[in-house]
Amino acid sequence: MTDEPGPLIASGRAADVFDLGDGTVLRRYRDGHHDVDLEARIMGLVAEHGYPVPTVHSVDGNDIVMDRIEGPTMMESLAASPWKMVPHARLLARLQRRLAQIEAPDWLLADTADRSHAHSVLHLDMHPMNVIMSPNGPVVIDWTNAAGGPAGFDAAITYVEVTTFGVESSADRVGQWLFSRTFRRSRGRRLVDAYLEAACEHRLADRNVLPDERIAIAALRKKARRTS
Repeated sequence: MTDEPGPLIASGRAADVFDLGDGTVLRRYRDGHHDVDLEARIMGLVAEHGYPVPTVHSVDGNDIVMDRIEGPTMMESLAASPWKMVPHARLLARLQRRLAQIEAPDWLLADTADRSHAHSVLHLDMHPMNVIMSPNGPVVIDWTNAAGGPAGFDAAITYVEVTTFGVESSADRVGQWLFSRTFRRSRGRRLVDAYLEAACEHRLADRNVLPDERIAIAALRKKARRTS
């Protein structure tokens, strides 16, 4: 791939996305240690089960080429239409429940995983910025962190992310509270709470988490310990 494969259309904490101009995009990781082949394999696996993900066309080094999905992210949709907080939170919960129904194959599990019971495919970063509201329905993107494990852990990770994401205005804080509360109720309070402390620990171990988010996550972890 060339250094400038096309216009830069998105830039996240771990990768940049370029428009290749032919209906596809190139997602290029800045960290050369990311397993792009594994990510593509996971996306192919969930696609085989009918889960809404972009079609992957090729992988090369730190690059992965996939279909470009048109439409706003769920976050952009919420910014334009705040009254969609409740239905979008319920949609996010449905997308995660649907993913949890896909059994993780052995190659997706860690060596230390307890194989005496089934594990689900986990996205581990499913939040409103990673769902595109396409004309054909929602599509889940950014499978960087995907793994296999207990579905409740994925649910708790999402709850931690939507609860501790940094917002500025009081109106945004109210919207965040409503969204996270609705998600937790829709996904299942007991399921989320059972893995909440572990999810906080997982997020705190992520070097991409911002300082303000770390403070909020630590506070949530403390609350989870008190109520466990």
